[in-house]
Amino acid sequence: MSQKRFNSDLLDFLNNSPTAFHAVASLSQMLEAAGFTRLHEGERWQLEANQGYYVTRNDSSIIAFRHNAKSMLEQGIRLTGAHTDSPCLKVKPQPEIRRQGYLQIGVEVYGGVLFAPWFDRDLSLAGRVNYQTKQGELRACLIDMRDPVAIIPSLAIHLFRGVHENRSINPQQELMPILSQL
Repeated sequence: MSQKRFNSDLLDFLNNSPTAFHAVASLSQMLEAAGFTRLHEGERWQLEANQGYYVTRNDSSIIAFRHNAKSMLEQGIRLTGAHTDSPCLKVKPQPEIRRQGYLQIGVEVYGGVLFAPWFDRDLSLAGRVNYQTKQGELRACLIDMRDPVAIIPSLAIHLFRGVHENRSINPQQELMPILSQL
């Protein structure tokens, strides 16, 4: 594979993987296309030599491996690791907040988020939605709005007297995206 093709495929993967759930779904499809077989943690595995396998957990973690004909003692093991999650703002349960004429969404900070870059930029919404059908079945689906749906506005610079001092941001109060005006 050429470097240009590799870079293009990597960018496509990143653009189509806004959350860990999306990344694991994309990786599962890629592994299936490469001949890997999905295994389930609660089942007994019957592994075949030189076959690729993968396991997912909570649809947000994935482990893939190839079972070789030689034992690990003879051949050793090669392992590569990465993580699929990244710092983000996660939507809280019962997230609707109506305040001062605006519809906002309650979020919680996940990971080592730098707060300042979240202000004054278009934000979208992506992740896994869990819901109950009319028949009472629990289901989940992935969503990715792709287009901007919210913003976290900051105070205009001429109204913020301490602009050049260290600013302390309270994420519970100041990092609530505005979805719309009521």
